[in-house]
Amino acid sequence: MANDLLLQALEECKARRHENQAEEQRRMAHATDLCPEIEVLDSERREGILKGLRLAMEGIKPEGIEEATIRYNERIVALLKEHGLPEDYLQPVYQCLDCKDSGYVGQGPKELCSCVTRRYHELLSGESESETSPSFERFDLNVFPQTVLDDQVTTQRKLMGIIKKHCEKFANEVPGGKLNLLLYGTSGLGKTYLLKSIAKRVRENGIQTLTMNANALLNHIRQAYFAREEEVDQPYYNVPLLLIDDLGTEPLWENITLEQLFALLEHRIQNNLYTVFSTNYSLDEIETNYGARITSRLKDKRMSLVLRFQGDDIRSTFKA
Repeated sequence: MANDLLLQALEECKARRHENQAEEQRRMAHATDLCPEIEVLDSERREGILKGLRLAMEGIKPEGIEEATIRYNERIVALLKEHGLPEDYLQPVYQCLDCKDSGYVGQGPKELCSCVTRRYHELLSGESESETSPSFERFDLNVFPQTVLDDQVTTQRKLMGIIKKHCEKFANEVPGGKLNLLLYGTSGLGKTYLLKSIAKRVRENGIQTLTMNANALLNHIRQAYFAREEEVDQPYYNVPLLLIDDLGTEPLWENITLEQLFALLEHRIQNNLYTVFSTNYSLDEIETNYGARITSRLKDKRMSLVLRFQGDDIRSTFKA
């Protein structure tokens, strides 16, 4: 399934190229309707470039082609401006300047462009960026009650303000700061919203993220476990920030789930990669279900930040 989604991301990139070419043709038609001389100049410019290529292939050094092309370009730009069009109106149209909508970057061995990787991760997570996506800016403390928490001299709203600051600090320090963040507490307290807010902020800082529900993640891991490694792409191993939502909702296969989850976490720690977990489990329940090895790494204060959510379920007024 993961490989199918990667192919889908590449196909979408390919479709953009066709859309861009259609837009380029539309712009040329519009420009030449306004000024037929542009079409003549463009044709002469293309013929000159092709002639130069033919001569070069015959071993003859073309003379004056570059200078003539510059003159054509300058004249076309002047005509565009005269007719109220932008100077770059006839330049190639790209939605991604890094890969020019090819999907790949780099010299020699090509690598996937970040635009493809970002779309691939969206497909894996089942979510797309939008104006209403969770963010720190849209996080509304007013939806949390002023109820005093039982074991603290503070209210749920004040506690959430503190937790938000910690989450924002964690996001702003990637890369840097603690490697792991554990958000735990009962359901309906805003854990998922803050997890997604962290992801958005880190992406805004130019760093790749991947958000996956724990059940979907472990399904991918099991798929890779039963297949040859090269058959299944496993982006969650090396993405700079992995966010695992709803840990504890996945079925536990002791010989697969626990070992593979530990291997994933250990790999990411050893390679200084950042991981965020959210769970409805308590710390004791995490240890009971996932064992001491995983729990000890999530609780290790040298590399992990643990935030406990408390209070009343506010899902009726706050969509996480």
